[in-house]
Amino acid sequence: MAKKKPSALEALARLNDERRALEDRAAAVKRAAALELGTVVLDAGGAAIGPLRLRDLIARVAAIGVDAALHRLSAKGDSPASGIKPQLAKADPAEVQNG
Repeated sequence: MAKKKPSALEALARLNDERRALEDRAAAVKRAAALELGTVVLDAGGAAIGPLRLRDLIARVAAIGVDAALHRLSAKGDSPASGIKPQLAKADPAEVQNG
């Protein structure tokens, strides 16, 4: 017996189900990424900054670029961070890929 071709309505329903599943997966991955970043922030003393100021700080750093922000921080003689030399972690590509 020949298989019936799915109707456009069935295809649309299947597509909507796939979209919902993808959105659920994206939300789970976003939560996992937030947990990773949150751990880094807390380990670096970010709890003392507070969420609103941390958001502002990250937005400003993203606007000018991380390298430029680190350069500005290290160039300020009167800044508390002036004695701290920023160190960028060199990640092994295999570690990054494996997560």
